[in-house]
Order: sequence, then C-alpha cells, then structure tokens
Amino acid sequence: MFDKIADILCMIKEDQPELRHSLSPETNLNNDIGLDSLQMIQFMLQVEDQLNVAIDYDEFDYEHLQSIGAFIQFVKSCQPQGQPLYEDAKS
Repeated sequence: MFDKIADILCMIKEDQPELRHSLSPETNLNNDIGLDSLQMIQFMLQVEDQLNVAIDYDEFDYEHLQSIGAFIQFVKSCQPQGQPLYEDAKS
C-alpha cells in the first residue's frame, strides 16, 4: 500500500519530481510533503478511488497525517470486515 500512496502523492506533487526518493513510512504528510488544502482533498479522493476504500471522516484526525505509515494504518481500519485489502485485491 505504501507504493500506491507514494504514487498518489507524486501525482499530486508533480512539480516535485525528486519527492519519490524522499518518501518513507515515516514521512509526515503535512510538514514534509507540504500538501495545501486543495492537494489534501485531491489526495484523499485519489486514495478512496485507487484503493477502493471509503475513508471514515468521522474518525479521521490530524494524527493520521503524522506519517505515511500512520495514514496507511488508518486507511486499513476503514476497510469493511471481509473486504480484501488493496494488496490482496491486486493478486
């Protein structure tokens, strides 16, 4: 799932081609990447579309943006029980 999140971030920040090499699970989505509010909305919509998940905005909090890893854990928690995770659906 990390690679897909990284792909989405690079697509949104296409003006920063060097971004891909700096991304890690510890990368802070706010401070390190610098998504503005419009880019953040684009990011969330792309995550929902490309990972086939409905983000639970009632449960979403700033802490989920503290790292890509924390965001991935939050996205995984939004998966309905029994629905395959993105990695499982790919194979």
